[in-house]
Amino acid sequence: MAFDVAEVRDRAQRLKRAIALERYETRAGLKGRPGFARIYAEHQFLLAPQVLPAIQRELAEADGDARRRLTTLFNWVAIQRVEAELAPLEDELRTWEADATITLAGVEVPFRRVAGAIVRADRRGERLAWEAARSLRVEEAASLRLDVVHREREAVSQLGLGSYVEAWERLLGLNLRGMERFAVEILARTEDPYRRAFLQQVGRRIGTEARAAARSDATWLMGMRWLAQPFAINPLLSRLRRDLEKMGLPLPRDGVVRLDLDRRPLKQGASFCAPIQVPGDVVLVVSPVGGWADARSLLHEIGHTLHFAYTSPSLPWEERALGDTAVTESFALLFESLTLDGGWVESSTGLTGGALDEYLALAGFLQLYELRRHAAQFLWEMELAASDTPGELAPRYASLMSDATGFSHDPSTYLEGVRRGFWVARQLRAWMLSAIMLDALHDRFAGGWYTDPAAGQFLSEILSAGQREDASDLANQLGDKRLTANSLLEKTSQWLD
Repeated sequence: MAFDVAEVRDRAQRLKRAIALERYETRAGLKGRPGFARIYAEHQFLLAPQVLPAIQRELAEADGDARRRLTTLFNWVAIQRVEAELAPLEDELRTWEADATITLAGVEVPFRRVAGAIVRADRRGERLAWEAARSLRVEEAASLRLDVVHREREAVSQLGLGSYVEAWERLLGLNLRGMERFAVEILARTEDPYRRAFLQQVGRRIGTEARAAARSDATWLMGMRWLAQPFAINPLLSRLRRDLEKMGLPLPRDGVVRLDLDRRPLKQGASFCAPIQVPGDVVLVVSPVGGWADARSLLHEIGHTLHFAYTSPSLPWEERALGDTAVTESFALLFESLTLDGGWVESSTGLTGGALDEYLALAGFLQLYELRRHAAQFLWEMELAASDTPGELAPRYASLMSDATGFSHDPSTYLEGVRRGFWVARQLRAWMLSAIMLDALHDRFAGGWYTDPAAGQFLSEILSAGQREDASDLANQLGDKRLTANSLLEKTSQWLD
């Protein structure tokens, strides 16, 4: 049977939409049991061994934009072969997460919502107990998560693209070793200021010795529940929509954006964006727990939503729906950075004077905590990829993450945060690109860019390009010859001012 690349592309679009819809319905609590294995079984055409060679034959004769799009298509289809192998295990793991509950002092909470219980636990002993109970449940799925790691390695090796790291570098278009150097640089250059801020915030907010701080303390701090009223999500969403109208980037736009605000028992305890079809059907899902974390999550997902909603429908599918995910993450981080902009916070929440200064100091510390956590997570994942005995690395994970963040991590969670395809490496690139993007906005429009129609027009042009350019190309277009950590590291100093 001859395989036509046009048909491969059409089938790929259908699979991509089916996966996106399943992710939305599962994460939004519209269904309890995921069915990714069923979806891949229904799209066997793309998994046939002749498909990738068919794309390669066209690649050999293509150049320019056509070659770039074919490369993107080849990489995505190859990754789906890996995902198809893992789908039954992922369905089992996600079903376990949906069904699992944790009971503490007579209160039963769904596993997926324990983080919200920790955020609401103002008594430190209570949140430590929730975290300990959660870690015990995580251990129940440890063997399943480890099985996913082993099966993924086997599936990647079957692609014939080199070693595990080499294969992912090719599929992602990334230099992972180079990113490893950036991660080390980020941790080294932020070490001293982070430690000083850590001692100040932990001593003041948590009331314990720094060496005793736990990850549940960080989760609780991220909530900032004492600021629940100024950061209440419904008024904040209204203000955000008002600001976007002023910029000329209204949300929703032409009916392509849906807002999912409903409460459901199985709904994931955080806001997220579901790009079911780019740009035709994008869902902004809001799931508040109360406090600053809601505002941060909402802004992050609005960045994603704007990117997907304003992508030009005239672009080829690969440039609309595939490509370098660091680009869409950079827009998410750009809008999330408004939580560190004193002018925006004052106008949106009413915080002023000492209360505003106090908030900004803590928010800046927590932003740096997140950056360092991502850098350490990536270094951990590179170590994990190089190990022949991944099941023995739990203590190493706890040590590395605890050292980088100052908050102790339970070894039992060592595989919980691992996302395939070195997602965290792409996230670090997004951090770097968002800092470059923010510099460009400040250079062109000064402060208050978030209500400036000219800034809206500037962003609209970038948004409309979808993911046609990768993060490096976009950084170059914005004035930086290379995508580096320099602008980002300058921002970290401002976070702690």
